Amino acid sequence: MSLLQKLYLRLVRSTGSVTAANEHMLSDLDVLAVFWRLGTNLLRGSWLKLRVKSSSGLLLVGRGARILNPWYLSVGHNVKIEEGAEVQCLSRQGVILGNGVTIGRGACIRPSSYYGMDPGQGIEVGEGSAIGAYCWIGASGHVRIGRDVLFGPRVVLIPENHNFDDLEATIKSQGVTRAGIEIGDNCWIGCNVTILSGVTIGHGSIVAAGAVVRGNVEPYSIVGGVPAKLIRKRTANEELCVA
Repeated sequence: MSLLQKLYLRLVRSTGSVTAANEHMLSDLDVLAVFWRLGTNLLRGSWLKLRVKSSSGLLLVGRGARILNPWYLSVGHNVKIEEGAEVQCLSRQGVILGNGVTIGRGACIRPSSYYGMDPGQGIEVGEGSAIGAYCWIGASGHVRIGRDVLFGPRVVLIPENHNFDDLEATIKSQGVTRAGIEIGDNCWIGCNVTILSGVTIGHGSIVAAGAVVRGNVEPYSIVGGVPAKLIRKRTANEELCVA
């Protein structure tokens, strides 16, 4: 085992993510590529840390990521914002990313419009949670995502609804109702799921790929479909492919 490989394995072990699969070492060239990517992302993160509201450790920012109004952003340690992601931080309660949070490639968090009108409430993402590639989270109503939550690609969260009771007025002119969204700890949200305003998903739950969730989900539930319905409660030692 080369020195580079030893350094790489030590780095992976320090993150707590080493498994039997990644004990199989990469080549020296592969390791150099990983270190180069980490180094450039760390430089971008170091520049961002000078402008955020608060930061408590390493921050990695991928190429092409856009962080708007970063003085509303609070980040823990080992936070990763991947290539092409966009985080619009202007909001009443701010954007809070806990320790070890990952914002995936091309994901978008948008509590407010680009022009600053009617700022939204914001979002809190708990420790160890991962927002998948190309997810879209509108945090105009407050969004709380618990610890160790997994989002598959292209999950959509819509924490507001347009008002439409007045038939004489345009829907656009009637404003919105913001009810927010809450997702408990240790949930798995499959790819292409849509979660609507006012929904609470209980801890330990699984939402199957492609579901549209418009009602509350009890803890340790497996739901799926359009609209999402209970498939069954979780039991020990089971597997289910949702993403």
